[in-house]
Amino acid sequence: MRYTLRLLTAQQFERANRLIFALEHLRKTEPALGMGSTPIDIGIWVGGNTSPNTFQNAVDTVVESAARNTSPKKLLVNQCPWCGTTFKSPTNYRAAATSFHFQCHNADCSFSTHNGYAALPCNVVDEALFENPPTLLIGTIDKFARLAWDPRTTVFFGQAGNRPPDLIIQDELHLIAGPLGSVAGVYEAAIDTVIQSKGVRPKYIASTATIRNAAEQVRQLYARDTAVFPPPGLSADDSYFAKTVPINQRPGRLYVGYLAPARAPAESITPLAAALLAAPAALFDDQSERESLLDAWWTLVSYHGSLKGIGNAYNAIDKDARRYIEAYTQAAQSRAPDSGNEERCPDRLDSTRRRVQQLSSVVDADTNQATFARLAKTWKNVDRLDILISTNMISVGVDIPRLAAMIVNGQPLTTAEYIQASSRVGRGDVPGIVFTNYYRNQVRSWSHFESFRAYHESFYRHVEPTSVTPFSYPCRKRALHAALVIVMRHGAGLLSEAAVKDFDPTTPHISNLITMLANRCRDADPSRGDATFAHLETLQHEWSAFIEANANVMQIKFSESDKQKNSERLLYDFDARIKGVWSTLQSMRNVEHVALVKLI
Repeated sequence: MRYTLRLLTAQQFERANRLIFALEHLRKTEPALGMGSTPIDIGIWVGGNTSPNTFQNAVDTVVESAARNTSPKKLLVNQCPWCGTTFKSPTNYRAAATSFHFQCHNADCSFSTHNGYAALPCNVVDEALFENPPTLLIGTIDKFARLAWDPRTTVFFGQAGNRPPDLIIQDELHLIAGPLGSVAGVYEAAIDTVIQSKGVRPKYIASTATIRNAAEQVRQLYARDTAVFPPPGLSADDSYFAKTVPINQRPGRLYVGYLAPARAPAESITPLAAALLAAPAALFDDQSERESLLDAWWTLVSYHGSLKGIGNAYNAIDKDARRYIEAYTQAAQSRAPDSGNEERCPDRLDSTRRRVQQLSSVVDADTNQATFARLAKTWKNVDRLDILISTNMISVGVDIPRLAAMIVNGQPLTTAEYIQASSRVGRGDVPGIVFTNYYRNQVRSWSHFESFRAYHESFYRHVEPTSVTPFSYPCRKRALHAALVIVMRHGAGLLSEAAVKDFDPTTPHISNLITMLANRCRDADPSRGDATFAHLETLQHEWSAFIEANANVMQIKFSESDKQKNSERLLYDFDARIKGVWSTLQSMRNVEHVALVKLI
């Protein structure tokens, strides 16, 4: 199961834990179901900034958290997924030089050590996953790059009696586009080839809410025909899976266009944010459903398309908004009598500064995780959030039902991003409201403001088609050699570093695998099939020439990080001091070249 964002991956891992634990519970307690003797478990495979890569990293994390008497956030699991018992370090984290696992000591928990579970069926350490590949592996698409470098990853393709993956789930398919999607498509061809070479043709399920031209994108990425689920059905109003409900039964999300032509973009948010911050206390303090209304509308989400916008919003809300809130509050109190509630709303004027938090890439992963936890807390909680200032990081995977108010600052570049971001509010019983703060000096904002109603009544029609070109020449040059190496290492068994010299395209097994890879690429993009086949032949000659040219060298390897003078390598990192034959990605965080432009 793949995701594109590390933060989202960690969230989905927590949710999937409950499903896997339920399945394992059924396997143990209901033998009549015939679920076998192999434990059903789950693992997460992401970067070292999110979870430990080695057992030693896990030991260090547990020791550090125990010394500080805090939860080890890098280990992701801070409570039992089954019973909810809070974990403490080091009691529930069993870390050693050669192993790592979680333990629950609640005697009433079905998965506790008292009931025979020495280890919970989940893990987050890479080395543990390599030793025991889980039933469900959750990771980022970013990890594709490691398949060419790390021979231990071959366990994920089936080993020692384990079958290769039967089912591959790609979440947020619309994000697998552009440069990232194009490079991922080349790696996808290698992964599919390796799995099929082991006798399994995996089924792909990709989910998205905003996509256009999906058939072409799926063909380029997965070389499969597209089947849409759920099917449209006979009636647009009731397809069994989705039903149109009248607004008088369930209010929908309300969009409001806001334009302040006399204010600069950095200043336009101030009176709007102040009004939305002051509104809950002024409007709902005397309502019968006061508690639920205040909770839903208390936290304001401010969405921005750039980090600069986040900085401007911080300054505006932290300084000028206080003056507006005070004026709005005084005006409301002068018009309305005291509601008689003994428990008054917390004072926003004093709490704004310390209850504003940003969610963006410049904030570390631990802080972002803590921010999500704070978002779920009610308005009465002292650790609540009054304002969340966010980039498009919030636009995927965030599912917090209590959020109901949002400001979208400036019309986003794409309709898909606009829909994804604004749908983060109003997901619960309380309807959401979205204010789009249009900028006076942005032509796109003026255009959308003038056609506001027509656009919003049909904005799903305006979702842009995604574009992926995995087998164009620039993309092949950047990644096709890595695909060939992946197929050779995990399909042909050239796993050890020294096995690089065993590459011989004239042998039947290796020749068949190369043909399978070429045919898989052709199925995805027939128009570039011949060019891709020719490119693969060139790569074969370069690999063979590397072996021949270094026949007298003491050591030739796939890759090596040491500085041995008598060691030559096939793959090297882009910024490596010692070069090799092919510069190869270690990560997909940055897949585009950076160009310097000089104006003459």
